[in-house]
Amino acid sequence: MTTRAIINPAMMAWARKYAGFTNGYEEQLPNEIKEKYESWENGDTYPTWNQLRKVSKKYHVPTAFFFMDCTPNFNNLPDIINYRKLDVDSIYEINSPNLINNIRKSENRRNIYLELAHDLKEEVIRFEVPNLEMDKKIFADYIREVLDIPISTQKSWYKESKHYNFLNKWKEVLNEKLGILIFETEGVLLEEMRALCIFHEEIPIILLNGKDSVNGRIFSLFHELTHLLLGESAICGDDDNIKEEIFCNAVAGEFLVPEEDLLSNINPNIELLSNASLRNLYNLYGVSEHVILRRLLDTHKISNNDYSLHISNFNEPVLDSSSSSGNYLNNMIKYNSRAYYSLILDAYDLGIINSIEFSKFTNLGKNQIPKLQEAFYGGE
Repeated sequence: MTTRAIINPAMMAWARKYAGFTNGYEEQLPNEIKEKYESWENGDTYPTWNQLRKVSKKYHVPTAFFFMDCTPNFNNLPDIINYRKLDVDSIYEINSPNLINNIRKSENRRNIYLELAHDLKEEVIRFEVPNLEMDKKIFADYIREVLDIPISTQKSWYKESKHYNFLNKWKEVLNEKLGILIFETEGVLLEEMRALCIFHEEIPIILLNGKDSVNGRIFSLFHELTHLLLGESAICGDDDNIKEEIFCNAVAGEFLVPEEDLLSNINPNIELLSNASLRNLYNLYGVSEHVILRRLLDTHKISNNDYSLHISNFNEPVLDSSSSSGNYLNNMIKYNSRAYYSLILDAYDLGIINSIEFSKFTNLGKNQIPKLQEAFYGGE
């Protein structure tokens, strides 16, 4: 006789909604769950213990939750606003279970980071929202000042054409100077979300889409930073027609490719729109060809027709080839950030957390600890 788990049906319904399997996303459930969840939620039948464990894993809640008398009070996501002016309820209606899970994972990692930072007596930077005029250059100059990275330093970061060094350097600087934790998504379609930010006065979050190109992620960092400097959270896709999105794009462009410096680096002896000229400029600043073309248009160095013609032929790779393959440890560092893993490693080395907690916080086995230490400190 098969043993059934006598659960609270209301908790089964709560867990499915918590995981984001609503409004048609139920079709993404495994068949064994999809065929049974309604009867479990209605109390008509009960799952086997094996089925309950599978549901627990899919809904990202412990099995014990299904036996609670009352549904928990933490079912809401962070109050993400903007981009269609989303409210909390509409997040469930619009976004996929993968994105909802990635948002929750980001918040959970931030909470772990904040708690361990206090245990380690690390300084936690308070994120300041400046009172600035809504002008792209004023915002860009402010970012340049608070990050304390001269344009000459930025331009010295060029190492290879894919611009990984630029991305890694910017992530490091944003964490060190502003306390921002930068994570990357796993399994979220680029069509759904390019990036998002979650505002906190201590340790705000920027979540980049791990499937985006390196240059796309670099640009998104400063688009999302602008949202944070406005004191708001946001989910951002490809909608460039919202006034605030246009402003955030303009600030990111002006910061990464300052007008005055761009004009001083245009070689009058080379055709401006030649491959060599464009390649020199986008490698100089660590941005995409698309960003350079837009900045040339904004500074009136090319016409709308020239811009449209070149953009129509622009084929920068959308998906990053490292987003779903390669070394597991490197991918985990990419998703969870060097800043987060470095703090976890410090806490482990000082005995604040044990190996079980290390694995829980990092999704890495104990055997990965020496490899992580080598990755972070091996060159010192």
